[in-house]
Amino acid sequence: MPQEIVLIILVALLLFFPQQANCSSVLPAAEAFTSRSVDTADRNITPKRMVKPLSLRKIALTFDDGPDRINTPKILDILETENAAATFFVVGEKVERYPEVIERIFQAGHLIANHSRTHADLSGLFNEEIIELELDPTSKAVEKITGYYPKIMRPPYGSLRPDSVRFLEEAGWQIVRWSLDTFDWDKERNQPEEITERIALQHHPNAIILMHCNGWETVEALPAIINTLRAAGYDFVTVSQLLGLESEGQPPKH
Repeated sequence: MPQEIVLIILVALLLFFPQQANCSSVLPAAEAFTSRSVDTADRNITPKRMVKPLSLRKIALTFDDGPDRINTPKILDILETENAAATFFVVGEKVERYPEVIERIFQAGHLIANHSRTHADLSGLFNEEIIELELDPTSKAVEKITGYYPKIMRPPYGSLRPDSVRFLEEAGWQIVRWSLDTFDWDKERNQPEEITERIALQHHPNAIILMHCNGWETVEALPAIINTLRAAGYDFVTVSQLLGLESEGQPPKH
């Protein structure tokens, strides 16, 4: 029995030591990881640590008081060049005056929304008058050109009584104001660099940025605004996309 045990031990030692001799060919742990990484790259498989998450930073550019024949087409040119979506809160009287600009906004895939027919202070109207005199005529004018009847609205000056808010919401209207005022409407502080700096300092995720179609300053500032926000990681969306609002009949953008 002792001799048999000795033989078993000798055989085990002979089998063990050749394997130990071959261990010098095994890569160190770090090198082995690098080798596996290269292997996955060769098979077009990206390691999980290299995956870049999709941007969750959204922002909405909005333009009030259009359309017109001078500034609105320039704004549309810039948005097309920069591949940026926007929302246009239009005034009914101007929709009737410049139907070709409304058609261009629609065909470009931007969202068209309602900003009243005459840019009246809606807080001075009866609730029924707000719809009959200001909102319905504007949306019908848009519908006549595009086939789309906007039910998203922004009150001029942001002015709307609480009872009117309830009335309009019950009637199916969706009210959108803003969270970042560029003051491009204020001649005392609306130089292009002031507008751009204001946005650079005050931007935030899910911001709704208030601008207007009726000033050269906005047109001049817009490329820098888009570049600033894009560099900060934002995707440009319409207010309906940002807030999950209904906008049936409106062509999709991006």
